[in-house]
Amino acid sequence: MDFNQPLLYSKPYSAKKTETKAAYYDMIVFSPVRWNFIYQRPQHIVSRMAKKRNILFVELPIDFDANEKGEVNLIMINDQITLMQPKVAHVDELKEIIHTYVTNDIVPIGMFFSPMFSSFLEVFTFDKVVYDCVNDTVKSSTRSFEMQEREGHLIAEADLILTNETMIYDSKYQDHPNVHCLPNLNELYNGKLLPTAILDRTAERMEVLIRSCRNYGVLI
Repeated sequence: MDFNQPLLYSKPYSAKKTETKAAYYDMIVFSPVRWNFIYQRPQHIVSRMAKKRNILFVELPIDFDANEKGEVNLIMINDQITLMQPKVAHVDELKEIIHTYVTNDIVPIGMFFSPMFSSFLEVFTFDKVVYDCVNDTVKSSTRSFEMQEREGHLIAEADLILTNETMIYDSKYQDHPNVHCLPNLNELYNGKLLPTAILDRTAERMEVLIRSCRNYGVLI
């Protein structure tokens, strides 16, 4: 299967594990959505940005046997995207491991799809930090104080914040001067296959926003 194609659902891939050795990455993505789940916003964006970059896509921890604790699965999605599946009890434990798989201390782009990964801002120096906020439950009464602190840390360090809804945009615009709204394309097309040109155009918009990172927020 070609993971660069705009399908809504990914078929199970044949895990092509690579050697667990360090490599240079132009971009590290931290995602609570697994690559092989529904093909949605993270995959839409990352697969197209990978045309110009070598990307490490970091998932949440997976189940493991006791003797495997501290190990990771490195899986080649394609020549430009490497999937990291950590075998740790908590995502923060990956902080002590991840740097052994990345040769560069300074990473051009760090993209965060959840504030639960905000502690990794202490592991690497990112030239640009992008926070794609598609869920504003961080301010709800059900979200823990810890998660609120994590998002506050991420917002403070972010150069660019993206949202998928105008309500979240309005909320985050109060917290940061560079917020932009890019709606979920799968919602716009009601579950149909997404036109490649539309996906490419959205990725191009994001590229422009990342390069500028000085413009004030606008609705797109």
